[in-house]
Amino acid sequence: MPRPLTAPVLLLALLAAVAAPALAAPALALQLEVSEPLPVPSVEIQDMAGQDFDLAAAVATGEVVVLNFWATWCAPCKREMPTLAALQDAFEGRPLVVRTLAMDRAGPEALRAFMADVDVNDLTIWRDPKMATAQPLAIPGLPVTIVIDGQGNEIFRHAGYADWAAPEIVAFLGGLLGDTP
Repeated sequence: MPRPLTAPVLLLALLAAVAAPALAAPALALQLEVSEPLPVPSVEIQDMAGQDFDLAAAVATGEVVVLNFWATWCAPCKREMPTLAALQDAFEGRPLVVRTLAMDRAGPEALRAFMADVDVNDLTIWRDPKMATAQPLAIPGLPVTIVIDGQGNEIFRHAGYADWAAPEIVAFLGGLLGDTP
């Protein structure tokens, strides 16, 4: 004779029935909206030669900067990096640049090897081996990509993987440069 369902079993069944549709739903699309400008803080990072420089000064160039935070151990970063290279190619000769900031203790050779492994050879790599940017820029995990206006203000942020070469993202970024759809 089957045993009657107890309250905990019924509660678990109810939770599973309610949660199943949410778990099966596709991920939400990227919300492509400009946010209130927030100045990029002054933080010391390094170039690939080990020279220190200030992040805030480096991104206040008059160009739109797409800045991707990544690490060699980050699987989504590996998948995302070729799309960032394609984005840079899409805006070649325009006032938009892609920069990558490795939040990783790996040395320059390992960072270059990572890029070669994903067949990306033309993105600028900056380094943050001390993870100095994590707190002032509120980087909760990797990858994170921020878009910075020409005055050095963060105007867009996305945490997690994105296909940065997708037409809707290219159109959004083109709109920041004055392109009309």
